[in-house]
Amino acid sequence: MNIRFTLAAAASLAASLTALADVKVNDHLSINGYAVGSWTRTNPDNGKSSETFLKSNTFIGNTDAVKMGVLAASGPVSAYGSILYIPSAGSTNEAGLLDAYATYDFGSGVKLTGGKFLSYLGYEAFDAVNMAQLTYGYTIFAVPAYHSGARLDYTGKTFTAGLAVVDSIFSGRKGFFEGDREFSDDLGLEAIFTYTGMKDVTVFAGIASENTDKSTNEVFIFNLWASYAITPKVTIAGEFITQDDGGDGWLAFLSYKFDSKFSTAFRISTDRRDAGGSDQKYTVAPTFTVSPNLSFRGEFSLGRGDNYGDYKFFGVQAVLKF
Repeated sequence: MNIRFTLAAAASLAASLTALADVKVNDHLSINGYAVGSWTRTNPDNGKSSETFLKSNTFIGNTDAVKMGVLAASGPVSAYGSILYIPSAGSTNEAGLLDAYATYDFGSGVKLTGGKFLSYLGYEAFDAVNMAQLTYGYTIFAVPAYHSGARLDYTGKTFTAGLAVVDSIFSGRKGFFEGDREFSDDLGLEAIFTYTGMKDVTVFAGIASENTDKSTNEVFIFNLWASYAITPKVTIAGEFITQDDGGDGWLAFLSYKFDSKFSTAFRISTDRRDAGGSDQKYTVAPTFTVSPNLSFRGEFSLGRGDNYGDYKFFGVQAVLKF
């Protein structure tokens, strides 16, 4: 999850577009994209350390990636497509078509979208370039990624509401790149409401539901988050997410902008699994902005718990966007 600073990209279909500064080709066509590369090191308290350089698939986050997107628009109709490459050796998610959808704007705040798009849910952004840290917090376990279907959105003066019917809630054969690509045996539903009627405050509530096997294997997720820009320098946020037969988690976030070049994010996240065990993660992530198109980010995270184990994570990342 902009590079508008909020991490709510995963809650909005338009995140892929608003996050990047479009390079205009002509009146109807523009392109955008990014490249991120990193060095990371994970030191388990009981185990062998691992180190990566320009190789993704690090601990809870793809810290190396290249994305290219194309936006076409004419009148009330627009279409967006993107491809993503992550250099994760041996992964089925190494490269693929990510966004592929078209939108019709009826006016008066109503838009209908069809194709393959990102889930509404989740406070932290999907795209690495939109993150305030290198890795995700522990609420990520219940956040869906991409799926295919149709969605209807209404945006008023103080709120946005949306409803999506999709092939599945969680991703399918190709991991987060797509849903299960089957509409015959089950459908997923997502519904959200975002309130922005108070100055500098955003409150998001969303649900996702899917009956995946004739009522014997049901998915239900509830997601609530809120953010508040206390001052131009200080932003705070909190998130709660719960999944039936999965568990629940929460996240607390604070960002402090020292000046136009330097900012630091602080995050605490936790999850508790219904199957047993709980984990906590404490993160500090400074960012130095060289220009609107180039920044450098670091992260130190301390993990404690049963499912992910006890560890220390270090990382440095270069972020280039256009």
